[in-house]
Amino acid sequence: MINTKAVIIDDEMHSRETTRLMLEMIAPEIDIVAIAANATQGAEIISKHRPDLIFLDVQMPGMTGVQMLDLIPEYQGEIIFITAHNQYAIDAFKKGALHYLLKPIDPNDLKDAIERVKKTRYIKEQKKQGNWLSLSSQEGWVVIKKEHILRCESFKNYTTIITENTKHTISKTLKDVELTLPIDSFYRVHASHIINIEHVDKILKTEGGNVLLKNGDLIPISKGKKKAFFDWFRTRIDSI
Repeated sequence: MINTKAVIIDDEMHSRETTRLMLEMIAPEIDIVAIAANATQGAEIISKHRPDLIFLDVQMPGMTGVQMLDLIPEYQGEIIFITAHNQYAIDAFKKGALHYLLKPIDPNDLKDAIERVKKTRYIKEQKKQGNWLSLSSQEGWVVIKKEHILRCESFKNYTTIITENTKHTISKTLKDVELTLPIDSFYRVHASHIINIEHVDKILKTEGGNVLLKNGDLIPISKGKKKAFFDWFRTRIDSI
């Protein structure tokens, strides 16, 4: 597993340190970019660092790890839950957890979890490298080029994909669609909106922040995503 950024979120200092040390021995290719002691800090470091992998304690004071994930619906990476309480397993897997480790962590269980992450990330990366996206319809499948997608907009469990010439609404969540798109050109600027940077005409500061696309669509930037989006945008666009 190459260039894997990870964060550890756990309210117990001993558990945080133990997880970090075990990862250094078992999976040195994983780069721990940040550590948080509670769910509020955890949501902040995830938004800031956009890690590929989260090691997340479930039961924490104030807000559980499962509740924290509701604050960051745009998160695309993998999750390994770490906890002393196995009664939270069902909620954890509903939130997309790849693995569920009980404290104290068994090194062999951690190795298995890392291997599962490697396989899942490899499959996702292979799919993202494809240039085409197949959308299921009543008649069959509509095939479009990802580069032709201007933006995606969600409503409940449906997502409308807007291309240069057409619109397609599918019974998939915005997160499902997001996982198929390359992260170097697509960004979720709002809980309901993903935009393609290749089709951006202007970034506007008015009304809290908006993205004006080349087709004239005006997309709001949510307050919580503004700074992270601007930082991401600056790394991809030269400014003068």
